[in-house]
Amino acid sequence: MTVTLAAPGALWLLLVVPIVWAALRFGRTNFNAKQRVLQAAVRSLLLALLVSALARPVVSTASSRQAIVYVVDVSHSIASRAIVEAAARIDALNAAAKPDAFRIVAFGSGTRVLDGTQALRAVASVDAAGEVDDIGRAGSDLERALSQARAELPPGHRARIVLFSDGHETSGDVHAAALRLAAEGVPVSVEPLEVRDLGDAWVDGIDVPDLVPAGGAAALTAIIGSQRDAADATIELRDAGRVLATARTALRAGSNEVPLGATFEAAGSHVVEVSLRVAGDPLAANNRLSREVLVQPRVKVLYVEGAPASATYLQGALDQGGFDVTVQPPSALPTGADALDAWDAVILSDVPRTAVPDAAMSALSAWVEREGGGVLVAGGESVFGENAESGPPGYRHTELERMLPVTFERKDEPDVALVIVLDKSWSMNGRVMELCKAAAQAAVDALTDRQTVGILTFDDRYAWDVTPRNVGQHRDEIRKAITAIQPGGDTLIYPAVEQAYLMLVKTKASAKHVVLLSDGRSYPDDYEGLVKKMVDAGITVSSIAVGPAADAALLSNIAKWGNGRPYVVQDASEVTQIFVKEARTAMSAFEEGEAIVPVVKARSVLSRVDLSDVPALRGRTAMVLKDTATEVLATRRDDPILAFWPFGLGRTAVFASDVKDRWAAAWVRWRGYGPFFSAVVRAVARQHLEPLSIELREGAVRNNARALGVAVEARDAAGRYRDLLQPVVHVQADDGAQVNVSARQVAPGRYEGTVIAIADRPLTISLAGMDPSTASPVRHIVPDLDAEYRLRPPDEALLRAVASATGGTFRPRAVDLTGQGRGDQRARRALWPVLVVTALGLWMADVWLRRIRLFEGRTA
Repeated sequence: MTVTLAAPGALWLLLVVPIVWAALRFGRTNFNAKQRVLQAAVRSLLLALLVSALARPVVSTASSRQAIVYVVDVSHSIASRAIVEAAARIDALNAAAKPDAFRIVAFGSGTRVLDGTQALRAVASVDAAGEVDDIGRAGSDLERALSQARAELPPGHRARIVLFSDGHETSGDVHAAALRLAAEGVPVSVEPLEVRDLGDAWVDGIDVPDLVPAGGAAALTAIIGSQRDAADATIELRDAGRVLATARTALRAGSNEVPLGATFEAAGSHVVEVSLRVAGDPLAANNRLSREVLVQPRVKVLYVEGAPASATYLQGALDQGGFDVTVQPPSALPTGADALDAWDAVILSDVPRTAVPDAAMSALSAWVEREGGGVLVAGGESVFGENAESGPPGYRHTELERMLPVTFERKDEPDVALVIVLDKSWSMNGRVMELCKAAAQAAVDALTDRQTVGILTFDDRYAWDVTPRNVGQHRDEIRKAITAIQPGGDTLIYPAVEQAYLMLVKTKASAKHVVLLSDGRSYPDDYEGLVKKMVDAGITVSSIAVGPAADAALLSNIAKWGNGRPYVVQDASEVTQIFVKEARTAMSAFEEGEAIVPVVKARSVLSRVDLSDVPALRGRTAMVLKDTATEVLATRRDDPILAFWPFGLGRTAVFASDVKDRWAAAWVRWRGYGPFFSAVVRAVARQHLEPLSIELREGAVRNNARALGVAVEARDAAGRYRDLLQPVVHVQADDGAQVNVSARQVAPGRYEGTVIAIADRPLTISLAGMDPSTASPVRHIVPDLDAEYRLRPPDEALLRAVASATGGTFRPRAVDLTGQGRGDQRARRALWPVLVVTALGLWMADVWLRRIRLFEGRTA
């Protein structure tokens, strides 16, 4: 039992009671002290009872009477057999729970209270295409059904609702109904109902990417539901009657995802339709579904590639992704921020530091920071290496490093073992030999003190002129050994390369690299098998073919098999630069000996890219992640591969490997190559703010009307908000009916309005009353009039949520319905009449105490 006060504010009047006791002290009556105290106590109690009566107390006691309302979904999606089984279940629950009152509410889009289970069975016997009075079996409104059930619960009873449904609503908002019942303490237990099994197939949904670019391939997915296996089904995607994509596939029972690649030429709002054709399909109403697709304008990209011959891979992938790509050499990189405004993103791929003027880097930085541009830097052999002539490390401590999410340094200087395998046959005699020795010395000078180097020379025999040793401790003696090399003999390559392999296998280093130089031809042998063993041992091989007599084909294959770089030179003076480059590459942008398998650190912008089969990379550039950067991909050693960083108004990113057929040779053949780099470039690209934009918020459908929230954002050409406008939201149905609603300003540049629109007609939303020079955006709403006939399995997740939110039970037993609940105290009785009658009795006692004397003895 509980007591509640309807007007608790009246209790403040209890402050009058102390006045009664104050009057006792200062009163001048001639009653004795005991009687005066008794009179004050009676008057205080009298006042307390009257004040309590004014507070209107109500006592609530647990009711012993129980009422159950059974809510049964009889819409067209429910199997007739399931409705009959629901009637039997109701009879069983009533027999076990023995409620004092019960009702049955049958519902579709409407409701009807039935007399009993026989009436429910009669509904089940009606043909699926028929209607039953005002029930409206062509839809399901769970909110209306639960509201009707609440109205049928008699007062003074322990209230219970049992919902029989498949959980699929075509109108209303079941969540709102569940919250109201939970607030009132009415538990809703649920029982799932089976849907009709017609052996039907239907279009269940259309999955659209978050960003659909104009002119680019968009990967839409048609969700096809089926109750049976089907060998041949045809799915078509149309836009305004034009076929965008067609797919033929077999269907399995359940949900099927069918990818449909489509290209939308124009930006803006498009209404697409997916249709299904399958042999023997019994129901045609559910074989079409339409929805709106918002197509974004094309993103303009400036692609600067240090190796122009390899630009076709990324350029082709971005073209297919809907980007306007301009490929230029590093020399064409703009040196002014204004010149960069023609693009939304800039890609620098394998561009050496010497090719980027300081003015170009400053322009890029200003453009990103102040204008919101985006920059992606991709790695390569030329990116982070040192300058062979001037010596300072590539982009270290430059403006480009300042705006990127990484610093161009090695986290831990790698231990490198470099072996130079040098041809010293007779053909190398003279100037060529001297240049090659000078090149080897330059390569040794490029190595740091911690590195290891070995010099192996060969003619028809091999010899270790310098066995692999630490450079810092033996730099001078290595120089002397190189100077002492003399030519002689014929050319025999295989034994020399094999000895380099046998030595490096025993050498401890994080990077092991061989540079092979020859100017002649050798005897055939199993070079491929040998080099593949070297790669398996973590050793990479580059080759240099000098002069026209060199076996360029063999040497190029050795470099290809060894994951190295092939060089073919006619002038031996070029060898020095190549040797130095190889030495520095081994230290910085080096292959790690084993395939670099990217590890996903955060899905971020790659949420729609399938990374389950991402191939390994064959190399990466050394770098250190900045503290506040977002790391998306990394190596197993936790070195960054892909990272993002906000910079001013824009965003920058770094991809540590290259984007072409060198380190990313497996990537350019990977089906995710295009989607991956499209997502990365789109994430950094400058965001264009449209002069006018429309956001829609669709409310629940009630009585064939929908509350449509419309938000409008207005900006000028510079992106600043436009205030004090008077936009008019124009909503037009396909039958010509129109509604105009003025939107009011709620924030800078933002205007909102609410339109009550018809729910069963396609709607077009545009703006009126604006500047005629600014074209109005257009949005579309396409209702699904056949939602009831998409025969999905019961939505048990929603039904369980309703039961959990209201305190009900999933698949209830009789004991679940008869137990006590938090909302069961329903018998209520007002206490104020009792208090008033008692106060009247005390008033009579007070009058009597003023007429007689108590507590006084007989006077003599």
